[in-house]
Amino acid sequence: MTPTALEDLSPFSDFSRECEKKKVATRAQLAWWLRYRQTNGLLSSGAIIEKRISPTARKPVLYVNRPAFVAWLSGADTKAAA
Repeated sequence: MTPTALEDLSPFSDFSRECEKKKVATRAQLAWWLRYRQTNGLLSSGAIIEKRISPTARKPVLYVNRPAFVAWLSGADTKAAA
């Protein structure tokens, strides 16, 4: 996997606003994809990065790796069919 540059990362909330503004995806679509990130390839592809603020935190903070997300989005149907 290629190293991630800091400028490639966005907090999920910022990314979702931008996606809605550009009509790429709605917040509901993004939330659905995130809900199944462990099985749909978002985590394994590196498109979503989870960080917990402490070892006991239940919910992670989510960051989007923009280039990896675009790659996942453009290949999502092909990988699901394989």
